[in-house]
Amino acid sequence: MSTKSYGLFCPLAMACEIIEPRWTLLILNEMWEGATRFNEIRRGVPGISPTLLSKRLREMEARGLIERLEDSAKATVDYIRTTKAIELEPALDVLARWAYRHVESEVALDDLNPDYLMWNIRGTVDATVFPERRTVIRFHFTDIEGEKATNWLIARPGTAVELCMADPHFDVDLYVEAHSKALASVWMEYSSLQTEMSRDRIFLSGDPRLIKTIDRWFVKHSFAAVE
Repeated sequence: MSTKSYGLFCPLAMACEIIEPRWTLLILNEMWEGATRFNEIRRGVPGISPTLLSKRLREMEARGLIERLEDSAKATVDYIRTTKAIELEPALDVLARWAYRHVESEVALDDLNPDYLMWNIRGTVDATVFPERRTVIRFHFTDIEGEKATNWLIARPGTAVELCMADPHFDVDLYVEAHSKALASVWMEYSSLQTEMSRDRIFLSGDPRLIKTIDRWFVKHSFAAVE
């Protein structure tokens, strides 16, 4: 955590000493979204190295923000937020909404990470809208080269939506060809799907039902409803 105290008898200063170190709030946010395993947290915070994530988790445990639960029988470790951390949710929510209102969209999308975008889209897709069978959606970013350009979302009834970066070799129901910033703009509701399609920055092809219902299953970012 912070190597040097603010030295101020002030609740805000003391709070900053706990939550200020880089990545702490983003780790808490990912846990807020439901991640409990190391790799889940890391995938939701792709800019952090495994070594630094391990360090931050140890520091957060020492500060009483999280609890480490080890199941020796299953050889698994889960990280659970404590009551102290859960009480931060309203503050994180207000901070994120403030940023959504006041940070320009060009700035917000300037350093776009496609892995982070797809991981978050996976978490907001409403799979209950899909047919009662396996549904596969292929996303291809036209402005990106290499393996990171293509991702597959796989939805099965009764299970969480999966994100694959390697071809699962299933029949694809819907193809989404998009400029990464265009797709992010739609998800963040800086722009609309119709606008980006009219600009030839997003193309849809495949199952007509999935195309027709995309406004129902492609759920926008939770802060996109901010007025």
